[in-house]
Amino acid sequence: MNTKYKIYIFHPYSKIGGADLSISRLINNLDQEYFEIDFIYLNKQKISNYLNKKNINFINIKSKRTLFSLFKIRKYLQYDKSKKYKKYIFISNQNFANVFSFLLLFKINWIKHILIERNHLDEFKFNNSFKNKFILFLMKLFYNKANAVIGISKKLSKDLSLLTEKKCLTIYNPAFDKNIFKLSKKTISIKKKSNTILTIGRLEDQKDIITILEAFKLLLEKINANLIIIGYGSQYKILKKFIIENKISGNVKILTNIKNPFPYYKIADVFVLGSKYEGFGNVLVEAAMFKLNIISSNCNAGPKEILDNGKYGLLFKVGDKKKLSELMLKSLKDKNLYDKNKLYNHIKKFNLNKNISSYISLFKKI
Repeated sequence: MNTKYKIYIFHPYSKIGGADLSISRLINNLDQEYFEIDFIYLNKQKISNYLNKKNINFINIKSKRTLFSLFKIRKYLQYDKSKKYKKYIFISNQNFANVFSFLLLFKINWIKHILIERNHLDEFKFNNSFKNKFILFLMKLFYNKANAVIGISKKLSKDLSLLTEKKCLTIYNPAFDKNIFKLSKKTISIKKKSNTILTIGRLEDQKDIITILEAFKLLLEKINANLIIIGYGSQYKILKKFIIENKISGNVKILTNIKNPFPYYKIADVFVLGSKYEGFGNVLVEAAMFKLNIISSNCNAGPKEILDNGKYGLLFKVGDKKKLSELMLKSLKDKNLYDKNKLYNHIKKFNLNKNISSYISLFKKI
């Protein structure tokens, strides 16, 4: 018998972002002597930007839609059974992939099934489409049949447990990764300026960058400042239009093709997260590692836990541009709003070793 654990990581739409970064840290730190890993995706993947190992098996299911990949993936899994690994574990990520994975694994009972939920259920409140209603229905129906369900923050796990009637395990994202200090040494063209605010995230409705821009416009009525936005997504043109129409182009930069955002933390004074909902919020931990003043929306679920309910950062109600503007001004004027060393020690619990140990313990247990 093969003595290795076979791990399938199903992440159909791999992109640059927090989910792929967290998955890559898991992959990079599982011992190859004991684990063989397949990364299953559709058409294109971006996770290789984060990976440092060559023996990951990339399984490209060439399909335009997740549903069309069903039989190809099942055929691959059935073929793999003949290799007789010590244990087979299938890990899916994010709700739409999670519910689909139950079809993939139907009657394949020799594979253990782990779901990772990466967004709080508020996602369905802010996007109440028929598709999302159907996904939510399937979550209630199927999640309790998995071998394990993981939430990446305690509030997320608690609310997911109530929805699915399945006890959910919390494993925080391994966002406290000292390797980012090395990556931050890369030279960038933008020079440090006084009163610089930074935000990093996909340019999508979830991240609510428009509220950050509206708050920043109000801030400029009181103080000269600069805003750097790093991300990519469907709202780029909307955000660019707002910047031009409000004549703040000289104070705002949107950088859309940045693979390594870490040097930009070093030229910022304040970090802002404006999200309508989050699963965790890796960028808040990263900002804390660079000892920036931090402002975050008080959204469900990760930010409150990372910032210890406002002890180590300023919180504002989702969408409240006036309050956010006031907190921007406060944060720029006072560089020492809280003890940054205590914050640094607080975020160490989101470290890589703890994350990997939790996953390995789960793999052995299920």
